Amino acid sequence: MSEFGTLDLEGVQEEEKRLKTKGQGGFLDQFVPMPEIKPGEVGTIELRILPPSKGGKLFQYNRIHSINGRKIHCPRPLVNGKWDKDVPCPICDYYNSLWRQIDKLEDAGDTEEAERLKKEARSIKPIERYYYNAIVRKLTVNGEQQLNVGPRVLSVGKTVHQMIIRAIVSDRPEEKLGDITNIKTGFDFIMKKELRSGYPNYDRSVFAREASPLGDQALIDHVAENMHDLTKFRTIKPMEELKKELAIHRGLIPDESDSFDVDKSDAEYQGPSSTTATSASVPADVTAEATATEAPVETATAEATSTPASDVVTDDITVESEEFLETLQEMEEELES
Repeated sequence: MSEFGTLDLEGVQEEEKRLKTKGQGGFLDQFVPMPEIKPGEVGTIELRILPPSKGGKLFQYNRIHSINGRKIHCPRPLVNGKWDKDVPCPICDYYNSLWRQIDKLEDAGDTEEAERLKKEARSIKPIERYYYNAIVRKLTVNGEQQLNVGPRVLSVGKTVHQMIIRAIVSDRPEEKLGDITNIKTGFDFIMKKELRSGYPNYDRSVFAREASPLGDQALIDHVAENMHDLTKFRTIKPMEELKKELAIHRGLIPDESDSFDVDKSDAEYQGPSSTTATSASVPADVTAEATATEAPVETATAEATSTPASDVVTDDITVESEEFLETLQEMEEELES
């Protein structure tokens, strides 16, 4: 007679919990998804930026260096509207030194070397990011339209951040709205995304013309009880780790962050005539240009309308990237471990 084992319900429940917290359906659902669009289209998503949580701040700032395939948070804090240069950051110091070298090279007419250093400098440039709590007024999740979804984390670059701040405190009457987060007399924010020179651009984003309440008491209570801790999106590593990252970038030491040595593993089977294994290092002439990132589109979608997009270049170029969210997921896992 055939026999079977007993279903381990406790083990299945643990696996279900793991999938919720570590998988796409857990981590990515924290973020406001930007609409997917094609060239010539404008995607829109309507939000309400929420007041600070009790004891918290309206937004969390950060600056991110892309170096050695990792996202490293700049230790310099934002103080009185400026990044505090009194706080040491070896990557920032090296970045600034590259531009000083570039100026000298251009003065000497060595444009080729200057361009090489520009690529390197842009690859490690500290990119500003800002995080807000928000609700999405209308969102399609897994094919079903939902209203007032959230709270979610709105991740934006410098340009959109400036729009939000100016709406609150601008000295220009046509821009100033006051407390846009007020639960009774605040303003919704309509983000409009289009592609300019191949990059997402949000210059057409605007606040609603009329004030409106956040919602009924049930929604207000739900929001107040489920605000995200925005401080987790800025994690500063010890100074020695920052110096090590810079040394790896400059090829002074090998990158040992990946414990699996491919060359050593292959050598076990290739024999003595095989090519000698070499340590991995990051060359100075990196070609990837670091850019700010937006929270990716998951199973949730926002409206995209076919509206002609003008060909204007913005100084706050942003690139949507799953790498950004994967990095944040790694941060979450580090915090939990």
